[in-house]
Amino acid sequence: MKTRSSAHVHTPYCDGKTPAGEMVRRALSLGFVSLGFSSHAPQPFDFSYSMAAENEAAYRKEILDLKAQYAGKMAIYLGLERDGFSNASTEGYDYYIASVHYFPMPEGFAAVDGPAEALQRYVEDWCGGDGLEMARRYYGQLKEYADESHPPIIGHFDLIRKNNAKLHLFDEESPAYQKIALDCLESIRKADPILEINTGAIARGYLTSPYPAPFLLSAWGEMGGRIMLNSDCHDAKYLDCGYGEAERLLKDLGYDRAWRLGKRELFETYDL
Repeated sequence: MKTRSSAHVHTPYCDGKTPAGEMVRRALSLGFVSLGFSSHAPQPFDFSYSMAAENEAAYRKEILDLKAQYAGKMAIYLGLERDGFSNASTEGYDYYIASVHYFPMPEGFAAVDGPAEALQRYVEDWCGGDGLEMARRYYGQLKEYADESHPPIIGHFDLIRKNNAKLHLFDEESPAYQKIALDCLESIRKADPILEINTGAIARGYLTSPYPAPFLLSAWGEMGGRIMLNSDCHDAKYLDCGYGEAERLLKDLGYDRAWRLGKRELFETYDL
């Protein structure tokens, strides 16, 4: 479909598998109107996952070269996915995606979406075994990040669902959990970011539905919040994975328009 796009795409400069040029060619074959690269920004830890600071200039050059090469055929944008604990600047980028991937500990960090066993240990050792306390901390960090930075895009809002699907640390249907998540959603609405509906966990087999959960998407729509469909793609063959399902879900929840990276302007709306 010629309405589609993704602002959340990774490259081998971080933990992506597909070279940027190949990703562009795949997007063109799918009829994408635009594509935004968002390699994980440099950070002072977990170097296997993030872009090395010494490679940032090469990343920028490659994406800007592709932008010039494909001008008139498809809009290409230079972005970052920046974790709340990253020390990287977003200056000189078209946009960035604000995400929370870690819990701080006295010595190091525990990954929200890393190995399930490591997150289980974090909950047992630092949250008194209480999965809801882990959820409070996650959403607290996301709220603080949005309050301080006013980011243009919020990434995979309820990322804690990934490992919860395996560990069952909290009941996602419980009023207690949903209140924690909804309170955070209402708070970040004040910063007026675009909230992504992210299909990456479907592509990688962790979940059968996108982030955020339907109750959050419904509430966001009632708040008048902006929504954007992204694939969080690491492998070009999954560039539009789950898009049909996500679009149907949005329509079922009452959305008739969404946002995307524009053909000429950074962000534009289109009909679902």
